[in-house]
Amino acid sequence: MSAWTTLRSSGTRWTLSSTTVDVLGAPLAHVQFETIHRYLDGNGRIGRLLITLLLEHWKLLSAPLLYLSLFFKRHRNEYYRLLADVRRHGDWEAWTDFFLEGVATIADDAVATARDVFASVNADQQRLLATSGASVVVVRLLQQLPVHPVVTIPGIVRLLKTTKPTASKAVQLLERLGVLVETSGKQRDRTFAYKKYLERLRAGTDLEDR
Repeated sequence: MSAWTTLRSSGTRWTLSSTTVDVLGAPLAHVQFETIHRYLDGNGRIGRLLITLLLEHWKLLSAPLLYLSLFFKRHRNEYYRLLADVRRHGDWEAWTDFFLEGVATIADDAVATARDVFASVNADQQRLLATSGASVVVVRLLQQLPVHPVVTIPGIVRLLKTTKPTASKAVQLLERLGVLVETSGKQRDRTFAYKKYLERLRAGTDLEDR
């Protein structure tokens, strides 16, 4: 039995205030938006962004963290073929099965990414704590990096309410440990990134978009 048939037979519904919203509202809305094509460029990106925003709006997501565009880009040819089949032949079932497969796949990917990121951050924290000269400020800075993965010295001063020399020393230690990497190439107003963390979050997302 297909995902579409199962959902229809079970009468699965999601309630938002007094409005009952079908769990399949997002794939239906996406097809409708893609069919309108009011924009000369970027319609696909806007339409895919709309999916996540709708799921969050309908309280199916607590935050806009489901990057379904990645699944569509990995399976670009099938994605466009199924959209065309809906328009030409009304084949909603195949499109919906594909969409729900994407939700399940990307959700699993997100869980795996979260586990990898947590393990990586924890390993960095353990290395830092085992390093001589690890001050309270540098420990606090590392704790903030998952939330602020790109930082500057003035930004750290404000974030941690510390002094510029102390912030600079904290950055130098994290650079030495390979946690932070200078990315601006400047001598002044430099920018530092939690590169390993950002690379894991970006993994697989650099496929061409349109």
